[in-house]
Amino acid sequence: MSNTNDNQFDYPYEKVFDYNVIRRGLWEDSPPPAYSPQMVARHTETVAESQWVKPTRSCLHDMVLGQTNGWPANPDYPDDPEIPPQDIYAYQITDTSAEPEVKMVIASGNHPGEFSGNWLLQGMVNFLAGDDDRAAALRKKASFFVYPDVNPDGRYQAVHRIDLEAAPSPNPKEGFGRRFDNFPDTDPGRGNPELYIAGEADHNRVWNTNDRFRHIDLIKRAMKADTGGKVDYFWDFHGPQEPGNWRSPQGEPAWNSPYGQALQAREPDVVIAGLPNGFKSGLSYQPGKLSVWAATNEGLCADYTYVYEPGGWTETRLKEAGRNLALALYDVLAGDG
Repeated sequence: MSNTNDNQFDYPYEKVFDYNVIRRGLWEDSPPPAYSPQMVARHTETVAESQWVKPTRSCLHDMVLGQTNGWPANPDYPDDPEIPPQDIYAYQITDTSAEPEVKMVIASGNHPGEFSGNWLLQGMVNFLAGDDDRAAALRKKASFFVYPDVNPDGRYQAVHRIDLEAAPSPNPKEGFGRRFDNFPDTDPGRGNPELYIAGEADHNRVWNTNDRFRHIDLIKRAMKADTGGKVDYFWDFHGPQEPGNWRSPQGEPAWNSPYGQALQAREPDVVIAGLPNGFKSGLSYQPGKLSVWAATNEGLCADYTYVYEPGGWTETRLKEAGRNLALALYDVLAGDG
């Protein structure tokens, strides 16, 4: 067996601030650091050194689809700093010489303060692009389309603790507006300035919109063009909730599928949200969610879509979980599963 060490794509990063509070009262002894836009860029640049990583067809240059609008300085609100336009990244991991047939999309960053999702993505990507024999076998069977930060302005805002009085949240009682006042007593934010000024509070409730949010339209067009508009599996990484929390808007068919069962074998302590009462299941439940849009004909016609948002896990455990998501697919496509 070849190297399985996650350190293959290590890169130096600075702790922007300690992510030291877990929603719903789940605290960590060794909290993972925040995952900043700079870290998204650095990891993308580092993993791109692998021969198996290439830009998707929608990229304008390198691994960049385009840029967000950012948020300009407003003289009426001198305490609100500018948010510079942020790069939107995308790349593909596969062995093109083998003509793989299975397609999986991996996305994160939907909710700005949910850094766990990016550590999951990093662990999964590091394995898929690495030199493990099982990763090599998997690349011959599947293509992976990675969108590591689908809400870059929101992530910049969260990491830099920007309050943005110029774009007050429509739902401040849920921690969306001046969410870092009295930190850590408020929840991390779930949107960005563009959403707030449009009267929306949650970035993961507007993926069914058109011509309202330029960066969302750009990412949706790219996902459809990159994949041909049809994928087998779709992951949207969030966090944190309960340890190992994962679910699917499609409910039991998705977690009882061969891949869902393989994941449960790899991660026996995961919590399947929704059983037995269908919590957060069903394609008609909040149709603006990214995982729901991906399953529709207007989206990616995904056979199975999943959401993973574990809480109470360290950086090391999160990256291990991401690796296990890839290994579960190996068990189904190339192994003995």
